[in-house]
Amino acid sequence: MWKKIWKKINQKSRYDNEPQRSVVLLRCVYLILFVYYIIFFLLMGAVSVASGKPLRVSWIALISTFLTILLFWLTYHQRIRRNLILYVILELVWLTGFVYIFGWSCGAQQIMFVLLVLVYFSFYDALPQKAAFTVGLFLFRFALFYYTLTHDPYSALEGNLSLILQVWSSMSFFTLMGVICGFYSSNIETADKALVLYNQQLQKMASADPLTGIWNRRSMLTFLHRQMEQSPDRAFSVGMGDIDLFKRVNDNYGHDCGDAVLKWLTKQLQSKLEGVGQICRWGGEEFLVYFAEKNGDEAVSFLMDFTMELSRSPFQWNGKEIPVTMTFGVEEYDFRSDLDTLIKKADEKLYIGKEGGRNQVVF
Repeated sequence: MWKKIWKKINQKSRYDNEPQRSVVLLRCVYLILFVYYIIFFLLMGAVSVASGKPLRVSWIALISTFLTILLFWLTYHQRIRRNLILYVILELVWLTGFVYIFGWSCGAQQIMFVLLVLVYFSFYDALPQKAAFTVGLFLFRFALFYYTLTHDPYSALEGNLSLILQVWSSMSFFTLMGVICGFYSSNIETADKALVLYNQQLQKMASADPLTGIWNRRSMLTFLHRQMEQSPDRAFSVGMGDIDLFKRVNDNYGHDCGDAVLKWLTKQLQSKLEGVGQICRWGGEEFLVYFAEKNGDEAVSFLMDFTMELSRSPFQWNGKEIPVTMTFGVEEYDFRSDLDTLIKKADEKLYIGKEGGRNQVVF
């Protein structure tokens, strides 16, 4: 049953381009007001029976109940702006009648704060118009207060009835305020979360290679510059690697196979580098490897082990074995050269290795 009720509350208006959250919120507000008016009507009836005096003012709550049902129905057939205006009118009329009958101590004036929050978050008007509404609401409240100072209430509250009305009004209006704030705070949180996730996605797209998922050149350079600035005395080495005869793989087996080789090789190198260093796709079939706190000899030993493993484990493609090898050039940080110089030297040694027969590590 609750699912059907909630589905009915979430039903869209007949008009397009309506703020659905505001429509749903207004319907929830009307449901709360419906309960408020019904209980108020029953409360007045109980007081009337207990005192033996008919309280005709209880019919005002009954009339307001029917008006609330009507306005709830209109949320499916009128635009949200018109519905909000009707809601404001209903509440101001109720407030005026309530204060006129019971005086200022009835507590109904708290509804003004609910109106203020709802108008500010639901009306897409300029700030000056909302400020004008605020001023008007203040003047209206002050006029009601002044009236109660100069006129006696139509039906003075006796005994604990004043306290009961205060408690019930406060509970109802705090519920309304909680629902309204809850709706819009969750909306803001959802929007903020979506924005954060979108920014994270953009950042990831800007920092990662779209094919292999590892860092791109920009990310690696940013990381290395930061490392050198924060820890200038920390030893490290870099290795520039290139897939041997990669063009033949694309020519003989197609670019899909070439992409698969890049992904496969990245996973192999990432798995071996775990806890040792970082890797990025430098461009095309080239990779740059960073070895934290390793000298050149240690980096060479690591890469020689890796190249031997590649030689023993050919890439599988549609039932065929494709030999994949790599050539690396290694350069050790000398605590004097800048990053561009280190990478340039590693790249030069890479080409020495390729000209010297490939599938080797040059230091």
